[in-house]
Amino acid sequence: MKDLYTKFKNAFFDVGTIDTKHIDVLDGIRALAVLIVVWFHFWQQSWLWAYTEKDALEGIGIMDANIDWLAVNGYVFVDMMILLSGFLLFLPHARQLLEGAKKPDIADFYARRVARIFPSYYLCILIFALFFVTMSQYQNSGAYFKDLFAQLSFTQMFRPETYMWSNFNRALWTVSVEMLFYLVFPLAAWLFKKAPLLTYLGMCGCSWLYFVKVVMPAENIGMVLNQFPSFLCVYANGMMAAYIFVYLANNVKHNKITGIFFTGIAFFALYLIRYMIKYDLHTTNSADKQFWQVQSRFALSLVFVMLIIGAAFAFKWFRWIFGNRVMRFLSAVSFNLYIWHQFIAVKLKEWKIPYWEVAEGEIPQAVMGTKWQVLYFFISLFTSLAVATVLTYFFEKPVDKLIMKGYRKLRGMLTKKA
Repeated sequence: MKDLYTKFKNAFFDVGTIDTKHIDVLDGIRALAVLIVVWFHFWQQSWLWAYTEKDALEGIGIMDANIDWLAVNGYVFVDMMILLSGFLLFLPHARQLLEGAKKPDIADFYARRVARIFPSYYLCILIFALFFVTMSQYQNSGAYFKDLFAQLSFTQMFRPETYMWSNFNRALWTVSVEMLFYLVFPLAAWLFKKAPLLTYLGMCGCSWLYFVKVVMPAENIGMVLNQFPSFLCVYANGMMAAYIFVYLANNVKHNKITGIFFTGIAFFALYLIRYMIKYDLHTTNSADKQFWQVQSRFALSLVFVMLIIGAAFAFKWFRWIFGNRVMRFLSAVSFNLYIWHQFIAVKLKEWKIPYWEVAEGEIPQAVMGTKWQVLYFFISLFTSLAVATVLTYFFEKPVDKLIMKGYRKLRGMLTKKA
């Protein structure tokens, strides 16, 4: 019995090894962030509320199981995706600075970004252009080509016609923001390594100025809410989090005491996320939710940092929750899942899958009942996952390998000539 207790104690309090090259928990955190955004978009189409009646679970001591606040406000987890981008992009630079690791190569950085993003992104644009977007949807051919060019050049965020009112996949706006960050990242990383605090404050200051000078006086907050300057503070927090993570990984002894501390930090961060969304954002007037989002972007991203750092150094069992095989798979297909899920859900409802029939002027999510809502939700989810899986493993990854193989071959030839 004593040996069994000892084994349980060791397993429960095991902190395992900390790998600064691949942080296992980030797979699950990314997957959950994308799934919550997916949940929000499916809720928009289904109106499937995530709660039980107050007496439904009374027999097991649960008086009110209600997480609809998470589904209804799930769009804020796009900020977590942006934060993770800043963290992961700066991680090799933090390792170079604090561990003496190899200096990241700028050409390799851009090649990897192209290989990772371009195939799935441009395939999506091509499918829309061939099958779902026609010139007849625009006032004239010029408007069509302006929209198409904006999507192809990642500049759709610059004009309302190509961002808010585009007939192409509007979920691609995040890729536009990311591409702008990729362009400036080598400079931002260089400045961050030279003067971490000053660069951090400068990036956050740019977001603050943007909020004061652009967002607050804006008549159309939807247009300015998610522009690149608004996310600079989130990227800054991601980069600083990578720096802190590598520093702690190399300068803090990892044992039962630190495991308790960081696991506690992770749980506290989850509590704060729940509090901010459920009791602050969810209770905010609908007209003011977008303003809350940009106003609270910096604070919420700091809480996300707490979750990342806490989870990264938590007990092994806690890290397994985020770093298991299922989470790794969901993380692997998350990009294609993100860019396709909303379109798939809209089309399934348009094609009456599952079947619905309503009176003129009514919508199925309002009158078809819970059974239809549940069935529609899960058909949308499984279809989106299936499409994402096929596109990831049979298109994205093979093309990624081909691009990187061609890049290395070309670079090798140029190096020999030099």
